[in-house]
Parts: sequence; structure tokens; C-alpha cells
Amino acid sequence: MNIDKDTINKILTLYGSSFIAIGLGFAISVFNTRVLGKEAFGDFKFIETVFRFLASIVSVGVFISITRMLAIAKTKIYKHKLIGFFVISLAVAGLIGIVLLIIFSYLEPIWFSNNLGHIFRKYAFLIFAILGSIALREILKGLNKIYILSVLNTIPAVTYLIIAYFYNLNNALYLEDILLLLYGLQFIYILIIIFKLKPKLNIKKSLVREVFHENKVNGRPIYYGSLAGVATAQIVGFSLSYYIDNTQVGFFTLALTVCSPLIMIPSVLGTVFFKKFANFDFIPKKVIIFSILATVFALGIFYLLIDKIFLLFYSEDFSPVIGISKVLIFSFLLHGLGDLINRFLGAKGKGKLLRNSAFMVGIVNVLGYTILVNYFGVNGAIITKTLASVTYLFMMYYYYSKFTKENKYV
Repeated sequence: MNIDKDTINKILTLYGSSFIAIGLGFAISVFNTRVLGKEAFGDFKFIETVFRFLASIVSVGVFISITRMLAIAKTKIYKHKLIGFFVISLAVAGLIGIVLLIIFSYLEPIWFSNNLGHIFRKYAFLIFAILGSIALREILKGLNKIYILSVLNTIPAVTYLIIAYFYNLNNALYLEDILLLLYGLQFIYILIIIFKLKPKLNIKKSLVREVFHENKVNGRPIYYGSLAGVATAQIVGFSLSYYIDNTQVGFFTLALTVCSPLIMIPSVLGTVFFKKFANFDFIPKKVIIFSILATVFALGIFYLLIDKIFLLFYSEDFSPVIGISKVLIFSFLLHGLGDLINRFLGAKGKGKLLRNSAFMVGIVNVLGYTILVNYFGVNGAIITKTLASVTYLFMMYYYYSKFTKENKYV
């Protein structure tokens, strides 16, 4: 396989922006933990969990469908119309998300002891930022707009850190301030990027039928899988809050942030090659070998630096995160390799295969995060996350092998 110069540049750009984004995410978590403290930081992460959980529910697969249609679209006009359909879908899904958040806000005090219902009602509109960020990253992937995707990965975080830092020099920042500033800025940048993509909002019935058909055969099965896999992964925030407290939610989610760089290497390759995978017969061996070697190298660096680097930036109050991270990191290694295969099967329109594998992961998540967390606390959450990643990689490899053999690609 020969990789053209433009593809190489996009790989390097996305890797570079992803590394920067990881550094920025790290800096944001350091800043937020120091400003909020472990209790308020745990509340903040619980709020994020609820928002992300509901954002994963309301899309019904439309964004995934549009992403693939953009990847195989032949004309610019058709692409701009698809982007227009994306904008309308985002608006509708966001409004549904607001309604669900308001309903949850009145149930939250009954189920949990943190009394955060008023914050969910007051800032329900921020669901547009979280949902828009997730959806727009998919759309940019389908358009192969890697440079714009790189901007979305970095600039909102830079802006937040600059404004929050200087504001905090003379004024106290509280949980609600950070929530509004972080996701309000993100929403502004999302609107700017959408405007730059020049969506055409004069949607005809023929386009609606095409998107609905794609959603039926590909997007919706992936969406069901997402509910089973991604949405159920958010259960850990609910279960830790319910069985223990929000401080443990903060510790566990911070460990997820610390471990997240390891998933980046194969995921970035899958994102860059997504459009090309639609026309490839199989994943090139060079891509697989590079993913494995680079991930193992990153794992070694992680273990060498985690203790010193973490305590250099975070206070001793957050030291339990180190032990959690040292075990969780293996689940990220496995999940990242699974993501590479996921991108290939997604580009091939094999939504049902992705759905089936996600169902298996969802079963592990539901059982583990409800039963194991109840009996073993945070250790139960660690075990569940690891078992889910093992299941995910196994299912991805199984369906990839089955698909390529059936089509005589390998």
C-alpha cells in the first residue's frame, strides 16, 4: 500500500493535535481539580456523565449515517445538503436532550444524595455543546476534514484555559462557572465550524429518504450498539455515585483521562483512513503493525512516568488515581486496537456487526457496573472496564476475520 503525501500530512496533523489535545485535557483536569477540590470535582464529573449519557441516547444513529454518506458522496452540492440535514438533526436531538435533562433533574434528588437537580435545569442547554462536539467529530471524519478536526480538538480547550486562568487570578471560580465556561466556549466554536462547512438547509424529501434508508441499514444498528456499548459505559458514574459518592466518580473518571492517550494511536489511524477504508479490501498490515508497536511503546513510557508526573501536577488528595490508572491502562490498550477494526467495518457499512459486538460489551458493562461495583466498589469498576475492553477487541477481531474471509479479501 502506497500512502500519498496528503494522507501522511493528515496523519501527522491529527496525531499532533491529538497529543496537544491530550496535554490540554490534562491541563484542564489539573486546573479544575485545584480550583474545585475533590468533592466539587466529583460533582462536576457526575454532571458530565449525565450529559454524555443523554447525548448518546438522542441521536438515533443519524449522525453516523450522515458520516458514511459524506465519505462516499460524489458531489460538493450533495455534501452541503447532507451537512444541512446534520444541522437540523442536531437541533432536534438537542431539544430532546434538554427535555430529558429537565425530567432527570427532578428525579435526581430521589436517586442520589448530591442535590444537583437545579444545575441540570439551569444548564440543560449545554447538551448542544456535548452532543454537537461528538456529532461534529463524526461529520468531519466523513468529510476527511482532518485539519478542521484538529482545530476542534485543541482551540476550544486553549481558549478555556486562558480565560479561566486569568479570571481565577482575581475571582473565585465555582462548579457552575467552570461548567458554563468550558462547554459554552465549545459550543461557540462548534457553531463557527458548522458555518464554515456551508450547510444547505433546503432539504428535499428524496434526501430525507436516503438518510433514513442509510440509517435503517447502517446507522441505527450502530446506534443500538452505541447504546449497548458507549452509553452503558457511563453507568459507572451513576453506580459509583449511588453506591459510594461523587468523590469516587471523580477519581475513576480522572483515571480514565490519564489513561486516554493510549487509545489515541490506533484510533487516529482509523479516523484518517476512514474514507480510504471504504475502498480497501482489508486493513493494511503496515497500519496494524505500526498501531501495535506504537501502543506498546506508549505503555512503557506511561509506567515510567505516571507516579512522578501525576504528583507533580495533582495534589495528594487525588493520589488514589495513580493505582487505578496503572490497572485501567491495559483496558485502553485493548480498546484502542479494537477501535481501528471498528473504523474499517464502519466504513464498509457493517453496522449490524458493530451493533452485535457492542451488545456484548453492553452486557458486560451493565452486569459489572451494577453487581461488581456494589460488592467491590472502585475495584469492581476497574474489573468491569477491563473485561469490557477484552470483549470489545475479541468481537471486533472475530467479525473482521469473518467479513474478510467471506469476501475472500485475505
